[in-house]
Amino acid sequence: MKRIRIKAESVEDALEKARKKYDLREGEYKYEVKDKGFKGFLGLFAKEAEVEIVLKKRYYERKVEEFVRGILNFAGNVSKVQVRGNGKTYFVYIDGEDVGKLIGKHGKTLAALQHIVTIYVNRLSDVKLNVVIDAGEYRERRKRQLENIAKEAIRKVQESKGKVELDPMFPFERRIIHEIVKKYKGVTSYSIGVEPYRRVVIEYVRRQVNTRR
Repeated sequence: MKRIRIKAESVEDALEKARKKYDLREGEYKYEVKDKGFKGFLGLFAKEAEVEIVLKKRYYERKVEEFVRGILNFAGNVSKVQVRGNGKTYFVYIDGEDVGKLIGKHGKTLAALQHIVTIYVNRLSDVKLNVVIDAGEYRERRKRQLENIAKEAIRKVQESKGKVELDPMFPFERRIIHEIVKKYKGVTSYSIGVEPYRRVVIEYVRRQVNTRR
């Protein structure tokens, strides 16, 4: 995900320099020798060695966990932090006695934490990475709530043949609503507004009469 070029007097010196600068541990990186270097003759014509280091998933998983734990030191009794990388997305699961405080009203505190961690991990990478944080299975419970909200809104739209505007939601919540609406015929959904007040509209779709003969 991130390629680092390091030069030093020898290959080992270059690796040690990289380990110290980027806080690398065994198994968190791989490297390729680009130039073995040359000590020269009596100090003349010397050339530095150069290695290219690629950071592995394990590096990002550890750095994300350490960063999250550092923040949670101020959040009360949060005993469990697990990080799992899958492609360009890192899933963080948090649990503990005070996890409710971390979630916040309507998940706003959790969303803010996710935003901060996403900024942090992308500073460590050359490619865009995503972070999804769940606490105390909040997202699963919220998903079930959203399913009920969507189904009730769809019912109203089908009966009234009009549209329903839902309350503002986070991006991941809007995606869930859109996916549910896709399963129903005669209705469609789209988002309006700007963050953080962006919301989903579910609307009745009238059948188009084919006028071609």
